[in-house]
Formats: sequence, structure tokens, C-alpha cells
Amino acid sequence: MRTPRLLLVMALVFALVTGLAACGSNDVAAIVNGEEISKADLDEQVDRLREQSPQMFEGEDGEARILDFKRRLLENMIDNVLVRQAAEERGITVTDEELDAQIDELKSGFPSEDDFNTALADANLTMDDLRDQLREQLATQRLMEELMGDTEVTEAEVSEYYEGNQAQFAEQAATRASHILFEPEDRATAEQVLGEIRGGADFAELAQEYSKDPGSASQGGDLGWSDPARPFVPEFTEAMENLGVGEVSDLVETQFGWHIIKIEERREERQRPLTEVAEQIEQMILQQRNAEAYQAFLDEIRAAADIEILIDELKPVADEASE
Repeated sequence: MRTPRLLLVMALVFALVTGLAACGSNDVAAIVNGEEISKADLDEQVDRLREQSPQMFEGEDGEARILDFKRRLLENMIDNVLVRQAAEERGITVTDEELDAQIDELKSGFPSEDDFNTALADANLTMDDLRDQLREQLATQRLMEELMGDTEVTEAEVSEYYEGNQAQFAEQAATRASHILFEPEDRATAEQVLGEIRGGADFAELAQEYSKDPGSASQGGDLGWSDPARPFVPEFTEAMENLGVGEVSDLVETQFGWHIIKIEERREERQRPLTEVAEQIEQMILQQRNAEAYQAFLDEIRAAADIEILIDELKPVADEASE
């Protein structure tokens, strides 16, 4: 089924790919205002992605995709060095205590510290890698706060966005279900648990104890709202459709094993009103402004920077054409 932990793993992988480069290598990919980005760092990050997603670079054009990725990755590394340098020039720092607080917040999203450490290991990250990335993110955030100042979004702007993007706030009919999953050979256990539920036992507690679905067991079996873009297998969907809110199914067999399904909520198709989404729209507008301000600032510091790419094949195409 669905595994929320993997989402954070992917976020950590993405954070590493866009992280800062280390200095001091004799094999240099680029120099940014006198600061070196090592080729070893670049290659290490490419190798890490190839290990995580080997299918991205398979096929006849695999090598071309690798080259394109390395070129874009190096540009990202240069951008991050420039932003860090700009933050340092403005005296923006991040303390170890602030990093500890951020890491504690990340850990709180996992059932246990072991699960958190497993996610780091799955992403080929060390705690030092994570701390370095979080330090960069917090410094960049504070730099952007300085650039943006006290930006406000008016009610008129929120209303205008809502009126121009009605489809974005249309809510499809959906069902929120919970389930308990048993291995195919564990029908006897499934029948026993179903009997306990029929006798009044707590569904969520039994899901935490018995369910073999790692993505929902810790949440009491809760699968969240159904999503047409990611449908459940047909047998599961059919069983859901035949249940009312609060009802529990008989045993349902799918390719994953035996399920006991409970319907938590249903909602009809509707248009979410402005009052319900106004805060969300405000945040979207602010994020767009931040992105535009960041890009404008990045363009400015890039234009003033002394940047030298030392690997010919990784130079921007425009640069190659002008030589």
C-alpha cells in the first residue's frame, strides 16, 4: 500500500542532491569566487542518484542523460555556494541548537528513532550530511526573509486568485478507509481478528498490532482519502463501495493478502468555498513571490560572481558555442 516514510526518504535524497559542495579537492569541477567545488563531490552525488534510481540512466541515451544531469547538478551546486556566500556576507548564521531542534522535528514524523535512522540509511545519508543540508536551508530561508521583508497578501489578491482558479479547488467524491492486512497464509488469524472487531474490539489498536501494511499500520490502519490517480486494487475498491460509514467488511482477498476494511468517512463532490481555502491561497501567493525574489536575487549575484567551470563537457552549451 502507501508508505509515508518513503516520501521523507525521497525528500532527504533530493536535499542531498541539491546540497552544498565541499572544498579542498585537487580535482576541481568549478571555482566560485575563489571557492572550489570538487569533482569528487560532483561524482559522488551522481553515483548516489544512479544507485537510488538506476532506471533513470538506462537505455541508448543513458549516457547523454547522465551528462545532462551532471551539468544541471553542477549549476545547482554553484548556485548553492553563491547563496551561502551571500548569507555569510550578511552575517546570517545557524546555531547547533537550532539544527538540533530541526532534527527533532524531523524525527517526530517517524514512529521511532530507529525508523528515522533507517530512512537516513536508505537515502545513503549520514547525520552530518543532514545537518549540513539543514544548516544551508535555514540560512537560505533567513536570507530570503531579509530580501522579502514584511510582504502581505491582500484579501483582493486572494479573491482574484480564487476566481481565476476555480478548478483547483474542486473536490472530488472520495472515501477515507482503514484496513488491517494479513499475509495470504494467515487467514485463520484474520478470521480471529475479525471476530474480535465484531465483538467490539478497537479497530485501530488491532491494526497497529496485526497489520502487515507498513504504510498504514502505525496509523491504526488509516489509508487516508482515496485518490483516483492512485486507485486501490479492484477487489479492495469493490468492497469499499459496498460498505457504509462505520461499517466493517468481511475478509477481502487481494494479491496482497487478506484485508479487513472499515469505512471512516465519505465526502461528496463539491467546490471548496473561498473561506475554506483563503489561507492556503495566501501561502501559495507568498511562495510564488519568494520563488520570484529568489530567482531575481540569484540572477543578480551570478552576474556579479567570478565563476569558472573547469570541466569542458560540463560547461553550459551557450558558453561552448561562444568559444
